[in-house]
Amino acid sequence: MSRILFLVPRMNIGGAETYVYTVAKELQSKGEYEVFVASAGGGLADELEKIGVKTFFVPVRFSRRFGSWIAVSMLKKIIKEYNIDVVHANSGDAGCIAAELKKAIDIPIVYTAHGVFGNIEREYVIDTLDRIICVSNFVKERALQQNFTESKLITRYCCIDTNRFTPDSSLRTELRKMYNIDKDTLVLATVSRIKNLEHKGHGALLEVFKKYAFNKNWKLIVVGKGNGLIQFKYKIKQAGLEDKIICLGHRNDVEKVLNIADVYVSPTQFETFGLAIAEGMAMEMPAVAYEIGGTSEVVNDGVSGFLVKYKDVQDLYEKINCLDTDRELLKQMSRQARMWVEDNFTIDKMVGELEEIYSDVLSK
Repeated sequence: MSRILFLVPRMNIGGAETYVYTVAKELQSKGEYEVFVASAGGGLADELEKIGVKTFFVPVRFSRRFGSWIAVSMLKKIIKEYNIDVVHANSGDAGCIAAELKKAIDIPIVYTAHGVFGNIEREYVIDTLDRIICVSNFVKERALQQNFTESKLITRYCCIDTNRFTPDSSLRTELRKMYNIDKDTLVLATVSRIKNLEHKGHGALLEVFKKYAFNKNWKLIVVGKGNGLIQFKYKIKQAGLEDKIICLGHRNDVEKVLNIADVYVSPTQFETFGLAIAEGMAMEMPAVAYEIGGTSEVVNDGVSGFLVKYKDVQDLYEKINCLDTDRELLKQMSRQARMWVEDNFTIDKMVGELEEIYSDVLSK
């Protein structure tokens, strides 16, 4: 039985965190692995503990200010005590610590790059690790441009739990009644942290409703919280859109809430893959997203949704309006969105690929 230790800064809701949670849970369930997770804790770590995944507190981001020696010392102790076979690091901070760990102890270390390498002087040490998994070809190409070792780079897409993210027509009816939404209303949905109004496109969606869709029978469901939420709510009130834009804050039942919606929207300024987009598509929603970063690898343009000219709010509106005015197209794309996810982003596919990578690094 192989013992895998995942390293990630925290275990709250987010792309890297959801990836670790999903993979750790699946590997543990196979019975062929003993899985451990080291992080600064969070709700997803608590959920993993409930199913028998042992978690450890390791202050990953603490090392950025005070040095990596504390985290490395803690990890060395865990590896020795639990006979860890492979370390799988996620995010830049975890990757830098893993590189220091690699100097101190001879153990295979795999790293998943959920984003592009933004601080090359600091993060280039990640190139010393055994394998670098890129969540999209976009990430891989950027890494090659920054002179990372090509033989270590491999593209493997993130996965969606299609058992969890699956549409429920009865729940849809119940939720629409709860929020007083009739069957003909086109409901858009977006899920992300609200860092500010620009980062994930909340400002662009607000502009769509103010400039083009004020009198449309549309609503927008916004899931997520962050420093920009107060400003976003203020702007909604200022524009008189309280009945159009519904902010639900942080939710642990995102897959349930998404049953309300018809279209997933993501006018984000930057996206290396687009896990939330794929989750929306799994819920039988076509995606309408800015063509930026790795979104073209998630959305099959014209089939499972539409790619939009970057920062073109009018084009964003027109693509959404196309789905509103042609409900047959909306139904067709909804089915295609689910099929696209099932063909490309399943748990079985991703976990099988990871098992091959673990086996490869262990054999060397």
